[in-house]
Amino acid sequence: MNQETTFEHIGAARQYGGTLRIDIKTMQAVIARSDVGRLLVDRWPVDVFDISDVMRTAGEPSPVGRAWISRSGKAVMYLISGVKYISPLAQVKGALSGERKYANVSVIRDITRPTLAYSSSVAEVTA
Repeated sequence: MNQETTFEHIGAARQYGGTLRIDIKTMQAVIARSDVGRLLVDRWPVDVFDISDVMRTAGEPSPVGRAWISRSGKAVMYLISGVKYISPLAQVKGALSGERKYANVSVIRDITRPTLAYSSSVAEVTA
C-alpha cells in the first residue's frame, strides 16, 4: 500500500474578540480566549468548541476537538469531530495580532493507494 497525504484549502481562522474562530465549510469552531495564549505561548494542547454549542449551552459546551502546535513548530493542527485540519502558525499569529485578515485552514486527507506488483521474472521471448 502506498500512503499519500493531500491538503485542501477549506476555510479560515480569524481573531474574534480575543478568541480564535475557525470557519470551515461544514461548521464554525472556536478556541476560547483563555486558551489562545496557552496554545501559542505555552504550546499546550487546547480544546476546540462548536460555536453553536457555546451559544446553545450558555457558555458550558463540550469540546468537539483539540488544537496543538505541530512537532516542527510551524503549524497549528486541529482535530475537530475526527477530521484533521492545519493552519500555518505564522498566519495564525498574524491573524491574532491584526497583521493579517485571516489564516488559511486546510483539511488533511490521507489517501491509501494499492501498490502495483511488478513481476521479477524475465519474460522469455521466442524467435
